[in-house]
Amino acid sequence: MALPVRLIAALGRHPDDLTEDDLQRAVDGQMPESLDLDWKKDFYQGTDAGKKELAKDVCAMANTVGGMVVIGVDDGKQDHAHALAPSEPAPGRGEEWIRSVLANWVQPVVPHAGVRSVRSSIEAGKVYWLLTVPPSTQAPHAVAAPGNDYNFRVHVRHGTTTRTLAESEIAQRYRDRFQAASDDIDRLDQVAASGLRYLSAYLTNTEHGRSPRVNDYPGWLTLAAVPVVRGAYPLITRAEREAAFDRFVTLAQEAITTNARPHRPVLVGRRQVRFEGVPTGQLHQDGSFYAARPINIRSSEYDPEGIRILYHRGLELDLVALVQASAAWAAESGAAGDFMISAALHRFDDIDAPLHLRVSEHTFNDGPPAPLPLTPAQATANLEAIINDKREAVVVACALASDLLADMGAHQPSVLTTDGDIVLARLGDYRHQLTGWGD
Repeated sequence: MALPVRLIAALGRHPDDLTEDDLQRAVDGQMPESLDLDWKKDFYQGTDAGKKELAKDVCAMANTVGGMVVIGVDDGKQDHAHALAPSEPAPGRGEEWIRSVLANWVQPVVPHAGVRSVRSSIEAGKVYWLLTVPPSTQAPHAVAAPGNDYNFRVHVRHGTTTRTLAESEIAQRYRDRFQAASDDIDRLDQVAASGLRYLSAYLTNTEHGRSPRVNDYPGWLTLAAVPVVRGAYPLITRAEREAAFDRFVTLAQEAITTNARPHRPVLVGRRQVRFEGVPTGQLHQDGSFYAARPINIRSSEYDPEGIRILYHRGLELDLVALVQASAAWAAESGAAGDFMISAALHRFDDIDAPLHLRVSEHTFNDGPPAPLPLTPAQATANLEAIINDKREAVVVACALASDLLADMGAHQPSVLTTDGDIVLARLGDYRHQLTGWGD
């Protein structure tokens, strides 16, 4: 879950890992409240007033920069951590009650809010509650009693307090939401266009009498991805770029194949890490991603001068690996929320020439001749879901592959399914490439 970088740095670790000892250190250091941190001594009452207070606190965080509400730390009315104050669990008011209140009292529901209890070792039987709230792309979130859609309030954090937005401010927040959606699409197009320029330059480079690489790799699969809630990864200095590259190599090796793993040298880019070879790509400071891999285009064994063949079994696996790698980089940067992905096929030799689709080198059923699709395939997925479930990455890759292959006359991918499975029996000799998928 993405939370403000300042908050994580101040606490010394991610809120998901906080312990009572960490809370005690916050008390000893008199850690102040802020836009992204709210200390509360007492748990919320089970009354409508208590439910409204809970919904208001979470909405205010989501409508501002995100953050955390800690229940069980007394601020001593001094706006800083003053003393530990764990409480006995309230009957019927635990995690399920909190989530029910947020689902019924908040419009729209705040996505991915975290609820976690921490047992006290100092006072047996008592607990602390940690409510983590990522910044939301669906803001503004309003508080309203169930069934009362005509009387709602929108709250934001204001320093160490919470205030209610005026009607004109609410209207501006809605305009900002719609503008953000348009900005996300523009950003995705920008990342894809920038990456393609670098790829084209790499493939057509003839410096020092070199034969252009396009002769060996005429066709490429590209994938661009942009997180809706942007991250912030330092990529200003060479040392930062080297460190980011090394980290990404580790992340890319955890995909279902190692085909997303880049190779040195690390190249400089404006607030980004660039790499060339197979794959070629960029890691952007805000968590955006671009990568490209060759696709398997070969001459027909029966007619070397005739229509060439595109084998798509390996292409499908590469799509899964690139989806996983792009999500891993976004999460590493601190990004969150939805994840916008665009995949495209490019040809750098005879761009308009048709190709026959064929599943693999061991099958001989060719599709009708068709050029590579002109329109990219796009999908929007939940970043956290891709990170936590490799099947979700397959679902997304399957959707992208389905659209690209449909434009060339194929009804569906060969080895990926809409349920998130990989049909291992169809992989043949590609099966040995799998590193993150069991039998």
